This record gives sequence, structure tokens and C-alpha cells, in this order.
Amino acid sequence: MRIRPVNILIGGETLAESVITDEEEILIYKGTVLKPEYLDLLSFLGIDTVTVVDPYKDYEMPHRIYSNEKGNEYIEKVKKILERHIYQSKCSLEELTELADCMVEELLQVNENIVIDMEERNGNLYDHTVMVTILSVMVARKLKLEKKVLRRIAIGCLVHDLGIRYITVPYINCDMENNSPTVVFEYKKHTILAYSALEGETWLDPIAKKMILFHHERKDGSGFPLRQKTKEIECSILQVCDTFDCMISGMECKRVGVQKALEYLMETSDILFERKIVRVLQKMIAYYPVGSIVRLNTGETGIVIEQTENSIRPVVRIINGEKEVTDTIYDLVKNKKVAILEII
Repeated sequence: MRIRPVNILIGGETLAESVITDEEEILIYKGTVLKPEYLDLLSFLGIDTVTVVDPYKDYEMPHRIYSNEKGNEYIEKVKKILERHIYQSKCSLEELTELADCMVEELLQVNENIVIDMEERNGNLYDHTVMVTILSVMVARKLKLEKKVLRRIAIGCLVHDLGIRYITVPYINCDMENNSPTVVFEYKKHTILAYSALEGETWLDPIAKKMILFHHERKDGSGFPLRQKTKEIECSILQVCDTFDCMISGMECKRVGVQKALEYLMETSDILFERKIVRVLQKMIAYYPVGSIVRLNTGETGIVIEQTENSIRPVVRIINGEKEVTDTIYDLVKNKKVAILEII
């Protein structure tokens, strides 16, 4: 299934998830084939994205670091540990160190040159926590940092957003920049709240504690809560990976696509973020995720079916005028004459 902007749909797509209003009422049920008049209604109601069935799923070979089962296992472990800490104050978060060790060991076995398929998704705190941990450790590995640093990064990432559980304002797919001052003030407390809650934990490395407090700080001192220009590479890695995943999952901001998130990071390199870290992430994340419908310089339309080791030159299978797949396949690394012009 794919999250798609309503304004690019033409009708005929099938909903993979029900469309639900802010009042938790089902507007259109899962499995409904969208008619043009439904799209007009969605736009009128301010619903800008929906999740639709991917008709080309059987042809796609996405590159993932973990299977869905392994990812869900990690998400459930993080959720269980954090929830127990929140609701049973005597429960320590120290058992996250075991999970961090496990994740680092598994990530060290992943092909270092893998180009990862990611796409915008409906995020939640625990899914976001695991994904940021994965991305941060992989970036640190590409930067040739020592294993003990990878472990420290993993632990810091696993607790970096603990403070989100201590605030009461909405933070999923919200435009924080244009929210009321009261909401923004409450939201920005989450870094301090988590740091304060864990400041006395002797098992937690001091730099990991800084990661919690400083993950929204920026290179030019324009971040929050302290407007600090942090120098620790662990903090800088987390700032980049957290921002990227927040943008594509709608955590603490309005959700956007992978391309916009990567472009934002590149445009703000050397200003808000460390360029060398952004460059590593950029080369690691597929600019055209598997499932993207693209227009080529040949005039043809295709579907991205697999990644190569070049994050901007995937394998594309051509679709005909009836939106049916053909036997024509271009590996854009091997065929330098063919290029993607845009995502449709």
C-alpha cells in the first residue's frame, strides 16, 4: 500500500486503509474504489493524503534493512519498555541497552552499501524511535565510527523522544511552526522533560543524555531548547536522522515525501545540519522509492521496481497507456542514456 496525495489521484484507486475524520469517524471504508466525486469531497474536507492499494506490488523488490516481522518485534520491545517506565515509575529503561546491543550487532551484518527504500508513512512514536535508531547507526557505521560509539548512538536514539509521552498537545502530522504559542511552548518542553527524567540514570552515557536534550538543536544555534551549537557527532547524526524520519512520518511536523525531506536536508546543510552526515544519509536513502511512478526522458512512464547501489538511478519497468506493466526494464546504472525526469 502507498500513501498518495489526494490531488494527484484520478479515480479508480482502491483504499488500503479507511479514511477517518479527526472525530474518529469512518468517512470512506477500506476497500472502496475511489470515484472522482470522492476525491472532490476529500479535498473539500482538507484531507490531503490517503493510503491506496499498490497495483504493482507483485513486480516490486524493495530494499529493507529488516523484514516487517523483525521491525515490528523491535517496535513492540521499545513500546513495552517505554510504556512500563511511563506507567510504573520504578521500572528502569536500562534494559534498552540489551536491545541497543542487539540492533547494533544486526546492523553490522547489513550490506554497508545498501540503498534503503523508505517512503512517507503514518508514523507513531515507537515506529519513529526504531527507524531513527536504525538510520543513525547505519550513518555512524558509514562514517567509520567505533562500535562503542554505535552502541552509544543506539541507546541515545532509543530514548531520544521519551519526552513526547510527557506532553499533551497533538504532534502527529501537525504544522508546529504555525501552531499557537501555547501549543508550541508545550511541545518544545519534551526534550527538557526527558532529559530531566533521565539525568540521574548512572547507566546512561553522558553523551546519550546530550542526545536527548539536543536532538532539536541546530548547527547555527537556531534550534531548541537551549539554542546550542552542539559539537558531539552523536548529536549531529541524531539531528539529521530524526529530522528526516519526522518529515516522512509526520512526527512533530506535516508529513512530506522522501524527495522533499532529502532536498530540505541538502538545502540546509552547513547551516542547520552537518553536510558530511547529510551526504551519507542522502546516498543511503533511495530518492525514488520502489513503487514510485516516474516519467523518463524517453517519454515513457515507468514504475521503480528495485534499487541499485546508486540512490538516484534505480531499476524501472515501463508501464503502457493502460497502466499495465510491460517487459521493458531499464537499469539506470547500466543504461546511462535513460534518466528519470520526475515522479508522477
